[in-house]
Amino acid sequence: MKLNMKVYKNLTSSPFETQKINGKTVEFHSMNNTPFLFQYASKGRFAIWASDGVNYKVLIEDKYYEAMKDFYQQPVNEIWLGFLGKIGGINKKINMMFIIPTLFIYAIVAILTSIFWDDQMLQVLLGLLVVIIFSNMIQNRIVSKKVREENAAAQDRIRQHLGVEEFDQLIKRQEAHYQEYFKFNEEVSEEEVEIEEKIEVEAEEKDESNSN
Repeated sequence: MKLNMKVYKNLTSSPFETQKINGKTVEFHSMNNTPFLFQYASKGRFAIWASDGVNYKVLIEDKYYEAMKDFYQQPVNEIWLGFLGKIGGINKKINMMFIIPTLFIYAIVAILTSIFWDDQMLQVLLGLLVVIIFSNMIQNRIVSKKVREENAAAQDRIRQHLGVEEFDQLIKRQEAHYQEYFKFNEEVSEEEVEIEEKIEVEAEEKDESNSN
């Protein structure tokens, strides 16, 4: 399954770690010196998996990797690759179940309408469009549910491999990293806060005057 291809193609430097898992290569790349740091880390996404459909690259923030290193050891990644492979198969299977019948029905109805109800073609095509949108909504819900189930099963297998105590410690380390990464400077003086507020007010007033 291809995954985050833009990230995959842009990671051309040497990885800091490489693993071989069931004939697939998993490379680990630092996020810190890439344009992706702001794009992902600022949103709390410190590890991004990418794939060309065969091999994998993991883009990961340095301190997050140090805190969560045990979560990216080879046996755990083997479980995770199994999860990614499963959801790729599920997505493909469900897409085929919905897309092929939908396209077939669309084509048949369009042909019949053009032959027998040509003057109502627009209304029929709009009706078919509504059916397709509704079908896509159902398809997405089914896929999302299956992904959540497989994700929970994968996490259970990882928990069993690491042990409950170690798994819980990793969760605490993850939370500590989030808190550290996003903490605000609590030593800002009241005067600095007033200056910042004044700048914001002046900027708003300037925008209003420009709009007038």
